[in-house]
Amino acid sequence: MNEQKNLYLAIGISIAIIIFFQILLPTQPIEPPPLNEEESLEPATSIDGNNKQFVEEIKSKEDVLNTTKRVSFKNSSVEGSINLTGGIIDDLILSKYKTSLAPDSKNIQLLLPNGTANPYYIETGWKELKDTTIDLPNLETEWQSDSFNLTPTNPVNLTWTNKQNITFKVNYKIDDEYMFSITQEIINNSNKTVEVFPYRLIKRINTPDTINFFILHEGLISLLNDELLEKNYDDIAEDCSSSLQTKKSFCDNKSKGGWLGFTDKYWMSALIPDAEQSINVNYRHSNNGRDNYRAGYVGQIYEIKPSNNLTYGGKLFVGAKKLDILSNYDESLSITRFTDAIDWGWFSFLTKPVSYAINWFFGYVGNFGLAIIAFTILMRLILFPLAQASFKSMAKMKKLQPDMQRLKETYPNDRQKMQQELMALYKREGANPVAGCLPILVQIPIFFSLYKVLFVTIEMYHAPFYGWIHDLSAPDPLGLMTLFGIVPWNVPPLLSIIDIGILPIFMGFTMWLQQKLNPAPADPTQARIFAILPFVFTFVLAGFAAGLVLYWSVNNILSIAQQWFIQRRILAKDG
Repeated sequence: MNEQKNLYLAIGISIAIIIFFQILLPTQPIEPPPLNEEESLEPATSIDGNNKQFVEEIKSKEDVLNTTKRVSFKNSSVEGSINLTGGIIDDLILSKYKTSLAPDSKNIQLLLPNGTANPYYIETGWKELKDTTIDLPNLETEWQSDSFNLTPTNPVNLTWTNKQNITFKVNYKIDDEYMFSITQEIINNSNKTVEVFPYRLIKRINTPDTINFFILHEGLISLLNDELLEKNYDDIAEDCSSSLQTKKSFCDNKSKGGWLGFTDKYWMSALIPDAEQSINVNYRHSNNGRDNYRAGYVGQIYEIKPSNNLTYGGKLFVGAKKLDILSNYDESLSITRFTDAIDWGWFSFLTKPVSYAINWFFGYVGNFGLAIIAFTILMRLILFPLAQASFKSMAKMKKLQPDMQRLKETYPNDRQKMQQELMALYKREGANPVAGCLPILVQIPIFFSLYKVLFVTIEMYHAPFYGWIHDLSAPDPLGLMTLFGIVPWNVPPLLSIIDIGILPIFMGFTMWLQQKLNPAPADPTQARIFAILPFVFTFVLAGFAAGLVLYWSVNNILSIAQQWFIQRRILAKDG
């Protein structure tokens, strides 16, 4: 039957898509990367300049920190320090996130100082449009601080005065999450007019390890002129090299406000100029032994006359891309589309509502596993009319099985006649053989939207459920090859496909149980194919995030309950 063939084709395509994702899906979250180097700005008010990268001995972070004077900062979300040599933020740890679930695992180190293996830091400063005799602070400048502890209640001021009696100040403030406020100031006590422009840079030395998965963006990100730009590290190296005479158009841009920086899977560093500031934005790459990636902007040229002063503000975000935090910054600080720092993908009209819904439920139940269950129930309620019609039709199909078998026996050698009689039977009883396909087709985009949300958002990173599920963003940890945790050992990658966890096995069982409520296909071959589908899905979904398998399992249970109730009613009517 054509209708049945369409149903099998839809199911086959669904399986193919899931297998395709399973092959490409990384099962372990990859942690952050780094940035650094030396440079100055060219007379074109850009971040281009003489990038002198010296071959140096690679040291540990502790060795580098111990050789420099620093201002420490700490709040409930981050801790680290500002290097008083150069006045750069080059040491930042995320206090709420660890590299793994192991008891002795370390917190995520996001920023790293120059001199380490993978420097990653933020630099602010001033440059001249043309060479003069005025001394400007640089990366060797030793700043003086009025305090050595930056907290949400205690801002810090760095000060340096040059030989011309021009004082430069940098004021740092930090909130209780991931936002720094940075104000640069010039006090001109000389007898000369100062003509300079401010710049701010994020530097990243060496190409970081990335997941390199097509549904996730890692690399350069910006929102300028209400346009979201996402470029990977290869794009910056190929198109924005400092050695190129002609660079791609995205490498240089002008904007008023906006934000720009580097994003990882869960973390981001972003420069945020004041909304009314006109800026020139530049993205650059160079290689003097190590890859050097830079994202930054410069402000307009300012003329500061004797006895005058100038202040230049802006913000810096360095931290976790948590939806509620980004949303709060979007609203309270008027940072345009800041939540788009999360890679919602092409189908953001689905992934965003899914994420917001799960977070909303979490606000009430306090557990992301329970939030996923509540979301599943919500989806079942929304799709209830469609599922109701489908299950009614399937119940009628099940009731008609004796009549269908009788037609097969009546017309064993006349397939066309049998098809005609079958269609007449369906029409007379109001049954639709492809009605069961509709809920499946609707569930596919919901399934993959949830998959995307689980994969790219940080909310469920190391988020526990109950029992043995300690991380809803990772696969079920108790697999068949470890006898469900009784014999712990490192399962080789080759055997991981059969290392099926408890939750996927339960999901497969619910799928098998649901299948028993459906009418069996008339064709024996098709019946055998349908019979192995629960086992296929069990293996396929075993490597998926536990949160996704939880959604599928709960959805199956609700489907079973609805289908059983409908079948009882329909069969009771005819009984």
